[in-house]
Amino acid sequence: MSWNPLRRARERREAELEAVDRWRIARRVADEDVTVLGEQLADLHLDTLADDLDDETAHHYGRALEHYEQAKDAVRASTTVADVFAVEQVVADARYHRAAVLALQAGDPLPQRREPCFFDPRHGPSMREMPWAPPSGVERTVAVCASDARRLEGGESPEVRMVRVGDRYVPSHEAGGIAAVVDRHRTMRDERPESHNRKNLAEAYIDQAINGPDGRFG
Repeated sequence: MSWNPLRRARERREAELEAVDRWRIARRVADEDVTVLGEQLADLHLDTLADDLDDETAHHYGRALEHYEQAKDAVRASTTVADVFAVEQVVADARYHRAAVLALQAGDPLPQRREPCFFDPRHGPSMREMPWAPPSGVERTVAVCASDARRLEGGESPEVRMVRVGDRYVPSHEAGGIAAVVDRHRTMRDERPESHNRKNLAEAYIDQAINGPDGRFG
């Protein structure tokens, strides 16, 4: 095959546009996570109580704020997908320290550094394993936060985060982390318009959240 400079230039340009598209998707998801993290830290209302905090609580609160600022700056300065991927661990560390603050305020033991809540990583580190089945799915054991554990024990639906992938919303545990969201976006973008599997799944979760797991309202 003869070397075609126009073709090579076109392929290079397409690759550049693809890289920019992937970065924008990753940055959007990371920016959403960092924004929610900032709101969660603000909701602790500890800035006005700084002088009254014990050393351990002040330490974890300070670390959470440091990681939050680091994550915010990293998202703003990112130029590639790899830059954004690095933010996930920083956000996870901030969530752990926030969970530690909440535990100390409640007089509970410090949380372990576990995987994030299965239903929404923004809930912070998981606290226990619970059996759960998705709509029309097979039961499995998942790691969940304390709040979702209480919901499941009470027969309620967990608080599932819906993540936008392409022009649809899917449960975060179906989408995976930021890297998986980026890959799914590319796959779903190439799907035929008549494919509605993910859309139907999202609608099933929304219906479950409104009407309850057994289909009855409230």
